[in-house]
Amino acid sequence: MKKNVPVTFHHQYKSLSFPQRRLEITGLKILQSEKVLLSRNINVIMCSDYFIRKLNNRFRGINRVTDVLSFPFNDVDFLGEIYISLQRAKVQAVRFGFLFDDEIERLFVHGMLHLLEYDHITDSDRIRMEEKEREYISTANRYYSD
Repeated sequence: MKKNVPVTFHHQYKSLSFPQRRLEITGLKILQSEKVLLSRNINVIMCSDYFIRKLNNRFRGINRVTDVLSFPFNDVDFLGEIYISLQRAKVQAVRFGFLFDDEIERLFVHGMLHLLEYDHITDSDRIRMEEKEREYISTANRYYSD
């Protein structure tokens, strides 16, 4: 992978790992497909349930744990930040019968789409966003199976 991948990872919750290379590749594919300039940076923070709960409460007024939060900046150089709770991802992977790395990728794609102004407020928006999620996750899965 080129050094100029616009996604920077911050690993705050060290007791769980995450598939950084896989997410870099997936992120690059999303940005290229959505025709986003690769000069626009994204920070991805892998955190704990405690940390993401504090963010969810502070910025959304919801005092509970969530799996992923996105904060679009929509700046010329900085697209935004994505926070992923590694603890929540682990719980959800077990609950839904997914591999942990697959759940992390799903959350990452979901967060990326929010940065790109996709949402799931209305039914039609939700359907569109879910279609995009499936498209990008299956594209990445094809890459890993080759």
